[in-house]
Amino acid sequence: MSRRFAGVGVAIPARRLREIAAGAPAADDELTDVGFALAATEFIREQRHASFERTQRRCMQWLIVAGMILVALNLLVCMAYAFFSLTQHSLP
Repeated sequence: MSRRFAGVGVAIPARRLREIAAGAPAADDELTDVGFALAATEFIREQRHASFERTQRRCMQWLIVAGMILVALNLLVCMAYAFFSLTQHSLP
């Protein structure tokens, strides 16, 4: 947890965080730092989650587009086959 806190600019040693979590008295500035670090890490986590969901949605849209292109190409090939088949049967 102290590494995540350091990532948002709050440098509290892991030992001190364990002491605070165990109920040791903490100064107001330490509690403010811990509160800020918790909020900042949660915000960063939500941003990453939202980015992942956007990427996942984009991939799904492109898969749908690719599938529809394949369906359209298959339809064109089937129509061409039917056209050539009909022209072969209508020749004397």
